[in-house]
Amino acid sequence: MEMQVEIIFAKLESDDVMVLATGLDEAKTLVDQLAQRSVSALFTASDQNRFAVADKLFAMGPAVIPELEKRIEKEEHPESMAHAALILFKRGSMKGVPRLIRSLRDGVGPIGTIASALASAKIPGTSEAIAEALTRVTDPYLAVPLLETLRDLGAPLPNEALQRLEESAPHLRRFF
Repeated sequence: MEMQVEIIFAKLESDDVMVLATGLDEAKTLVDQLAQRSVSALFTASDQNRFAVADKLFAMGPAVIPELEKRIEKEEHPESMAHAALILFKRGSMKGVPRLIRSLRDGVGPIGTIASALASAKIPGTSEAIAEALTRVTDPYLAVPLLETLRDLGAPLPNEALQRLEESAPHLRRFF
């Protein structure tokens, strides 16, 4: 592989337009293969590694978008799909928005980050999805950012969630 990359680099430095064009084609093929394998890593990563893989995929930039858009239409591991949809959304693709809403409603993936991202973009259905997520959330430290996001959206705060917060973490309830 290293030798192949060195050959591509040499072609990219050529003054011969045909050699240069071939080098660019080969570089694109290599980038596409890297993106495909990198996206696959998101779906094979362990639960504890998935966030790190998602973070690195986001850092890879637009090169991973086409592969993520292909994968988002499949029914695969829900947590991986939530991360894939979030990467797409943060990169400007709306293709994963339905998946983000579903993940939020189901409490799958980094729901605090998902709620914040959807709310900041004023995506319709966000406040309803957050309210539904709050019916499942028992961790007060997860409930607080969801409640804050709802408050920022000007949506009513669900009484059940506020009650649970009062019972589990009264020191946090005073903020709402």
